[in-house]
Amino acid sequence: MFLSENPFLNDVLLFKVVKRQPKEYTDKSAEEVQTADAERNDSRSMDTTMLVTTLELVALEQLITVRQVMVRELHSEQYPVLNEFEVLYAYKCGLFEQCLEMCEHYVRHIFRAGFPLHQLHFFGFPEFLSLLDGELVSLWGVIRLLHPDPLLLLCMKGFGENLAIHTVTLSLYLMAQGHRKLRSKSLRDTLQLLRLARDCFQGYVDILVLKLTDRLLKLYRDDSISAD
Repeated sequence: MFLSENPFLNDVLLFKVVKRQPKEYTDKSAEEVQTADAERNDSRSMDTTMLVTTLELVALEQLITVRQVMVRELHSEQYPVLNEFEVLYAYKCGLFEQCLEMCEHYVRHIFRAGFPLHQLHFFGFPEFLSLLDGELVSLWGVIRLLHPDPLLLLCMKGFGENLAIHTVTLSLYLMAQGHRKLRSKSLRDTLQLLRLARDCFQGYVDILVLKLTDRLLKLYRDDSISAD
């Protein structure tokens, strides 16, 4: 540009911008740059978490509508059917009292009907696993570490028993988590229902989830007693 007798205005502006940029960067301390980067990363993390949560809730809303058709057609006193996606939606939205009430109503209905085991929740599939909380996701991760070959896991006791849990099991687990979230003191009935259910199950994953649920409740009960 210095060699040009008649530089264009664009050339002058570009030169001013390039000349100013090194000075701007050298004026900032390394600490300020790191702070700015950390704030941007935190903002991106929050945006990603919010996006994932929103997508999960939208997916559950759609699944609720689909499952409700089956509930209307099949539900009866002898054949209780739960819209488990509605329960999971309430749980993810923090409506723990509503979640606890729906689960308890369903579990008691199941016991009155003679404990029919007909409804499954295929939580071993990634699409459904992502809708659950960290405890169950971690449990499934441990199961996969113990059985890394999915074909062996499927053939060990049958397809349904190793990729799914019964809806009763899921309901009991959510009841336990509801009590913990609400800091409930009345755990006796839930523990009794849990013990009765464990005697009725033979499925590999069902038993693991029920044992996890039992341990979570007992640890919570012991912590509550020691806090008092």
